[in-house]
Amino acid sequence: MAAPKLTESNMAQVFRNRSATYAKAVRWRQKQGDAWAQQTWGEHLRLVNALAGGLEVLGARPGDVIGIASAVRWEWSAADWAITEMGCATVTLYPSNIAAVNEFILTDSGAKLIFAEDIAQYEKLKSIQAKIPHVSKVILFTGADQIQDDWVISFDAVSKLGTRSPKEQDALMAERVASISPEQPITLVYTSGTTGMPKGVELTHNNVVRQLQGARAMFPELEAQQVDVLFLPLAHIYGRLQQYVGIDRGFETVYVPSFDLLAQNLQEARPHLLFSVPRVYEKVYAGVKAKVAAGSDTQKRIFAWAERVGRDVAKRKEAGKSIPPGLALRYGLANRLVFKNVRAVLGGRLRLAITGAAPLDINILEFFNAAGVTLLEGWGLTETTAGFTTNSLTNYRMGTVGRPYPGSELRIADDGEILARGPSILKRYHNNPEASAEAIDADGWFHTGDVGEVDADGYLRIVDRKKDLIITAGGKNIGPQGIEGQFKMVPLVSQCVVFGDKKPFLVGLFTLDPLALHKWASDNGIQAADDAELVKRPELRAFLAPRIAAVNDALASYETVKYWDILPEDFTVQNELLTPSLKIRRKEIYRRYADTFEALYQQADAARAGAPA
Repeated sequence: MAAPKLTESNMAQVFRNRSATYAKAVRWRQKQGDAWAQQTWGEHLRLVNALAGGLEVLGARPGDVIGIASAVRWEWSAADWAITEMGCATVTLYPSNIAAVNEFILTDSGAKLIFAEDIAQYEKLKSIQAKIPHVSKVILFTGADQIQDDWVISFDAVSKLGTRSPKEQDALMAERVASISPEQPITLVYTSGTTGMPKGVELTHNNVVRQLQGARAMFPELEAQQVDVLFLPLAHIYGRLQQYVGIDRGFETVYVPSFDLLAQNLQEARPHLLFSVPRVYEKVYAGVKAKVAAGSDTQKRIFAWAERVGRDVAKRKEAGKSIPPGLALRYGLANRLVFKNVRAVLGGRLRLAITGAAPLDINILEFFNAAGVTLLEGWGLTETTAGFTTNSLTNYRMGTVGRPYPGSELRIADDGEILARGPSILKRYHNNPEASAEAIDADGWFHTGDVGEVDADGYLRIVDRKKDLIITAGGKNIGPQGIEGQFKMVPLVSQCVVFGDKKPFLVGLFTLDPLALHKWASDNGIQAADDAELVKRPELRAFLAPRIAAVNDALASYETVKYWDILPEDFTVQNELLTPSLKIRRKEIYRRYADTFEALYQQADAARAGAPA
């Protein structure tokens, strides 16, 4: 079923109109224990209306800012749309934020109220209550009944505060929504700044509507009542974009509160669409490769044959060429023997998978397309309302992030930086005119901080973040992300970080996937007291060394990692070495492991001097 035309001028109208169109269809589902909770579009709208009425009783007025500090869950979405219907703006806070960051965001945004997930988030907010007197209430999704504090009210209680009938409340919301200006802020999303505290990206209703118009132009094939799985943090603009697209196109969204539940939920929800980050596909690919490696020689040969056939088919499709009958027959057999099992890991009926937020190794990208999963890369930033370029189902080039949305344009500055201009670009940073003037020049070009190249057909390739570029002592400019992606293909490796600014060559640190590491140790009869002891075992290093060397052999000499070490723990959101969107925190890793990086250079010095390494 095709979605209605996008004629609305603000997102509150989009939400209300789609809710009326699909009133009896399922809007969302979420696994709670062994059962699925769900609401239809009509039920969801009535709850959102009731929440908006409750916010008004609590003192919210159009133009106010209201916060949400929570992991992904259906209540997040309901709260967000209630805020939007009220003509207020949502300011998002990652649940992993420390109290000091929350204090800054809530103070800078001037938030009047805040939705919070649970007692842990409440306690964090309570520790700074005296410093955020403008926050009059904390609305808890869960756990309010366990707290004796007048500052706290439950999510359910807020939905019952209003005094109007459902019909009266709906009429009031329709009237209020009609008065929302397209240039009114819909959200503030705080993104990392160079001075330590984040910058508030102020996005308007028009920014989001124009973003959705671009998404419609690039993906006209998306249909109403298709199932998408949302696990990306809603505090991040990528997750919000998925939510906005889902509302506009009439999707049935399955909320996944934890990354640990993703694999199970994919199997059960069987989505048609998956918006994700490279880490998901990297883990699936690693799992497939590990399973093949553990199989018989015959199974390995079948897999290698199927992969060759699949890649041939994928390259022909990319080039717009027909598939010869013989190749089609071979692909059908490869599909039955291998590829249907790969797709089953992702639910079995994906029509489209999109990856963004960080680069994905082209070998993995090509593998999934070979397996019949149309996996496409896109690119954008918080400041561009997420997507700015993308590959599409009919026009794509693997290894690039596609072409700009219609009505948007980009160019490459003399130093390689990507400059972007278009209707989805932020107008300003909140309360930060200096940062706004620095980022947006007099001609309206936003300086993205990414370095890229555009080919003759207009496809963009991302080289790296400008601030992440490594300049070696020999003057070579090296983008680390592509190199790191190559090393992440090594069996057992979870993450890789290379280092070498102002140094004669690169060195690297590896983390290993705990489950894969423990299986490898068990298979090889190796015991260790803990992971710290295990990563020092010579057998492990002997296993990794030739595989790391093989990656080095495929790189330019100045890109190779001359010396490397293994860390005893993986990078995670919890240890603050991954962002909530699963990107590495490069500066923090460099700071935390400065001595380890330096020891690798000392090892090189000792080797050159002929001393024992």
